[in-house]
Amino acid sequence: MKISMKKWFILGLTVIMLFLISCTSPGGVINSSGKNCFFLSGSAKDNCYFEAKKCSRMAAGQFRDSCVTELAIGTKNIEACHLIQTDKTKAYCQEQLAEVTNNHSICSTIPDEYWENNCHFHLAVNNNKEVYCSLINNAEQREDCFKEIALATNNQVLCEFLGEEAQETCNFKIATTLQNTALCETLRQPLNQDACRLKIAKLSRKGEICNEIKFSDVREVCREYFPEEK
Repeated sequence: MKISMKKWFILGLTVIMLFLISCTSPGGVINSSGKNCFFLSGSAKDNCYFEAKKCSRMAAGQFRDSCVTELAIGTKNIEACHLIQTDKTKAYCQEQLAEVTNNHSICSTIPDEYWENNCHFHLAVNNNKEVYCSLINNAEQREDCFKEIALATNNQVLCEFLGEEAQETCNFKIATTLQNTALCETLRQPLNQDACRLKIAKLSRKGEICNEIKFSDVREVCREYFPEEK
């Protein structure tokens, strides 16, 4: 009986020691699934550390860089981005930190042109700061930036930064959104001006606007919406 009790004592002590080791040893990381990462190998071990957000325990490479990026974004710590080895991933990390912290000054520190442009774009659009649009090197993205802010703020001045066709569309949308027939005059094409007046007449339900339409065919179409005023 004494020997049996001794065995149980030793067994219990061993279990307790193993538990303490798993909790305190450098490799004793338990992920959300309850797995001990230390006893895994290869990609399974890296996945385990990734889930536990223990990036420093992972093998160096793209997957580890992705882990550091998520950790940096989650903690809003820009310094963590500098631990990333891959240049593109580091630039992405910086861009994301600029967005989540709404800190435009980070954009100018990004060495990768693609992510720097994205940084200027998102900070401009998120804050309706058209001045940031001018810092974008990519012409198409720069134009999209001005267009988004122009339509979001109904600022027709910003339409002037667009190409001819896009500018016409931008002016049309703002004029009809504001239901301001005077702004229809800014359209280059006379037919577009009348289309603008027609749409405003329909939106505002003001039949008298039909009288401002120059093209007779368009004017008649407009008056058909207001038969009581004929």
